[in-house]
Formats: sequence, C-alpha cells, structure tokens
Amino acid sequence: MLISYKFRIYPSKTAETRLNEQLELCRRLYNKLLEEVNKARKKGRKINWKYTQALIVKLKQERPELKNAQKFCRWWIIS
Repeated sequence: MLISYKFRIYPSKTAETRLNEQLELCRRLYNKLLEEVNKARKKGRKINWKYTQALIVKLKQERPELKNAQKFCRWWIIS
C-alpha cells in the first residue's frame, strides 16, 4: 500500500524570498543547459555527464549569479 504525505510550509518573508531566488536560479540553469545540450546534439556531439558538468562550470564563469545556486539544484539538473 502506498502512503503519501503532504506538508504545508509557512516560511517567513525572508525565507520565502530566498526560496524563490533559488527556484529562479534553478530554472535559469536548467533552461540554459537544455539549450546548450540541444545545440550540441544538433551538431552531432555525444552528451554525457562530464560534458554537462563542464557546461555548468562554464556557465558559472559567464554568469556570476549562477554561483549562488545551491549544490542540490545543480546535482538535480544533471541527474
């Protein structure tokens, strides 16, 4: 039997702002990686985990705001 739970959180304004910032960074990083991976596939390159890791490093150097993305977010995007 499957049991599921739903939890409702009520963060403070500052915590809510921080969560929204992290979600926005995650979204931007995911979309940019997806765009880069699609470009690479069109050019016939093979895509692997190391390639996406290298892309994240490159994107973090190009866009300093992505350095603030949490490690979990970057890990989740690659998985």
